[in-house]
Amino acid sequence: MVGDPKVMEITGNRPGIITAPLTVLRRIWNQKHLVQHFIRRDLKINYHGTVIGWGWTMVEPLALTAVYWLVFSLLRGQDDPLFVLEILIGVLAYGMFSRTLSGTTTSIVSNSGLIKQVSIPREVFLWAIGGFQTLRFLLSIVILPPVLLLMGAELTWTLLLVPLVPLGVQSLSMGLGMIFSIFHTHVRDTSHVVNILTTAGFFLSGVFFGMRHIPEEHHDMFALNPIATYIELMRALVTGNWEVLEPTYVIQAVGFSLSFLILGCIIFVRNEARAVKHL
Repeated sequence: MVGDPKVMEITGNRPGIITAPLTVLRRIWNQKHLVQHFIRRDLKINYHGTVIGWGWTMVEPLALTAVYWLVFSLLRGQDDPLFVLEILIGVLAYGMFSRTLSGTTTSIVSNSGLIKQVSIPREVFLWAIGGFQTLRFLLSIVILPPVLLLMGAELTWTLLLVPLVPLGVQSLSMGLGMIFSIFHTHVRDTSHVVNILTTAGFFLSGVFFGMRHIPEEHHDMFALNPIATYIELMRALVTGNWEVLEPTYVIQAVGFSLSFLILGCIIFVRNEARAVKHL
């Protein structure tokens, strides 16, 4: 009921630490139709009235890649046939991560009006953002086969596994997003901090370079950044070149992602009912 203060306490007692992740998954599953509705809404808002519609999911990363290639090719002073492809992959993967993290961080505050009026789990808003950005990524990677053919590269079967990359990337971004969204209800500076971190991460995650460009003795340190590892994984899946990416790096990145996802679920589900009182 609109205006009923009890709407703010829809979650009841705080779930235990062990059951918190399952609680989040159960709520999302029960409200999956609402999540789908918000994803469709975001698609309409972002691409309604445009000439090429969803085509912008492919045009935007291509345009950014062209600009970055022009700038960094001039600075590097050499022509690397894989350089453009590596930048494009980095832009696609990191763009999905940064947009999801930024969007989920502010999702509770930005939907405060609806949260105060409608009794629905607050997780819905965060997971809808993650779903929309994942769909946007999946639409964007359609350009990869044509780019490979244009470059004269061989299409490998591992290209079919690229749609699995969001499982790791989005587990990390959603976990961090659930944590930061709680902080953001208390301290609105959180969104600015996240924007600074994602901007710094853009240059530190190998969007413009990769493991093959840095000394081997630094690979272990570079792989401590899960996003950098996922970018390398996506590059390996697209090109079929697995020379520098060790399986242990991928396992380590997946472990980081799952850990942050579980931690994010615990922090969010145990604190969101009290956090919304600060809206």
